[in-house]
Amino acid sequence: MLDKKLLIVSGTHGNELNPVMAVNKFRNLTLASNNNYFEFILGNPLAYEKGLRYLDIDLNRSFDSKKSFLNKDLYEVQRAEQIVKEFGPESPNGCQVVLDLHTTTASMGTSLVMYGRRKKDFYLAAILQNKFGLPIYLHEKDSQQTGFLVEAWPCGLVIEIGPVAQNHYDPIIVERFLILLKFLENLYDGINNNNLPLPDEMTIYVHQGSIDYPRDKDGNINSLIHPDRVMQDWVEIKNGDPLFLDEFNKDINYISKDKTYPVFIGEAAYKEKKIAMSFTKKETIKCSREWIKDFI
Repeated sequence: MLDKKLLIVSGTHGNELNPVMAVNKFRNLTLASNNNYFEFILGNPLAYEKGLRYLDIDLNRSFDSKKSFLNKDLYEVQRAEQIVKEFGPESPNGCQVVLDLHTTTASMGTSLVMYGRRKKDFYLAAILQNKFGLPIYLHEKDSQQTGFLVEAWPCGLVIEIGPVAQNHYDPIIVERFLILLKFLENLYDGINNNNLPLPDEMTIYVHQGSIDYPRDKDGNINSLIHPDRVMQDWVEIKNGDPLFLDEFNKDINYISKDKTYPVFIGEAAYKEKKIAMSFTKKETIKCSREWIKDFI
């Protein structure tokens, strides 16, 4: 028997309502079927009550012990410590796997985000991609973005679905979350019955860096995402393709010999982080049976 409970987190950002709604519906279903695979928590309840992304700092950047020590009086830092204390892998109610549910204002569709190249993460991501055809964003080697929730567990993935506005309910997006959660419930049944599906290979989009909006000398944004880039997440761009449209209606182009695939284009929450979009490199990885052994 697999002895790895899956922690389902929704509301890590308090203005992302659809994951919370989906989890509430799913919990009713799992309670009715006496499912024991899952634990559920609302990540940031105070921010959720107020319809805010966070109160003090981003909860999904607060699971770094070094940064947390410097900000130990902030609500989200204390909340992160509480979550790990209650559901972390070393706690009495410990979970070994975590799934963090998010929505985005960018046109990411239904996608997965991985942080680093852990075998356990690859296993779950490969199965979900094989089943649903989901693109996978591998976020690594970015010193400006650390302390993500899933990094505090031995295995963890982020599910991102969009586009949807902040503080807006969308029944289609709720249903997409439910489909994925129901599949994971069946997947755990399959693992316990030695039915371990794994494709031969998987495709990932590896983080290469992020760019800000163009700004004037006073730091004000003075260019918009180019119309050719709007709703074009995961679509390849090459040297000379337009990225922004400036205040004089002139194109600002992508200049590089390397082709890239932009993601999180125009994500509203990233404006404060000075990110207009992130660039990725497409990579194909051979799947390994070692991932299964590592997960079990």
